[in-house]
Amino acid sequence: MRSVRTVSVYVEDDVGLAFDHGTAAWVFDLDLWGVCGQGPDEPSALADLRRRVPNDVDLAVAERIEGDEQAFLRDHQPSTAQERQITMAILAETRPQTLHLVGSNSDRLLDWDDASRVLPSFARWRTLRQIAWHIADTESRYYLPMVGLGYRERAANLLTELRDSFAHVRKTLASMPKDMLREVDGQTWTSAKVLRRLAWHERGELAVMRSLHDRGTRTLSRTDGTLCT
Repeated sequence: MRSVRTVSVYVEDDVGLAFDHGTAAWVFDLDLWGVCGQGPDEPSALADLRRRVPNDVDLAVAERIEGDEQAFLRDHQPSTAQERQITMAILAETRPQTLHLVGSNSDRLLDWDDASRVLPSFARWRTLRQIAWHIADTESRYYLPMVGLGYRERAANLLTELRDSFAHVRKTLASMPKDMLREVDGQTWTSAKVLRRLAWHERGELAVMRSLHDRGTRTLSRTDGTLCT
């Protein structure tokens, strides 16, 4: 008989992530930390999450909230040492991949824009270079400041910024209190929320970057007959 475990799902509606006024479905289990399904509504977000978790997992909605950048009751629980360690491990795995993707490709490919790509109205990061800047901007100039952990200015060079931002996040998380709570401009941020968002964000953007890279390579190769990597 197949052994199945039930995993609690936390659904937020009317949020600005992958969609304008879309839905995101999160899980908090340590082995699925930072996993999120998204869609224009709850059924599609849950279906997307279903594709991202193992087959031996059953999903059960435990909490629903509505509105952009709110926090689940689960987010209000103090973050754990394990959640912090897993977040750091995920960032340590993803940042070298981002650095390699940016550092190993031509300016032409880094700045190629897929005109057919549909983004939510607030998103301005269309190219590989812009997405890479967006990763650092989000962690160093959005997530951490929103929970009251300071704002760091951009470095002039993108590769330097990716390295410096990673070091800043790592240092900040090492001393972050486990029970931070900050409400500002109608948003609610906590220690646990910052950790789960950090664990999710770059990993998701990397998947987008790889897909964009492959499409750009094929398109530019057809245009001039040469590879652009």
